[in-house]
Amino acid sequence: MGYSQTMSFLQFMNTPVGRWIRIAAGLGLIAVGITIGGAFGIALSVFALLPIGTGVFGVCPINPLFGTSMKACAVPATRPRRPAHH
Repeated sequence: MGYSQTMSFLQFMNTPVGRWIRIAAGLGLIAVGITIGGAFGIALSVFALLPIGTGVFGVCPINPLFGTSMKACAVPATRPRRPAHH
């Protein structure tokens, strides 16, 4: 995967859909971990908290490796206002 493809992927993962995908993947990993059981299942379930947390809190820990902010995918505190239609 080239640099521009990687950046496109990171931009996608910084969208609301990308955040929901991370949350869903984390929940899926927890389900697999519970199904597997044992030490590996517990470790997998604990690891699953990482994609859930990054999706919920809008942080992307790999972004700094590509020169962008870790908070690049954070939801803005206020939404931009739409112009009123008359």
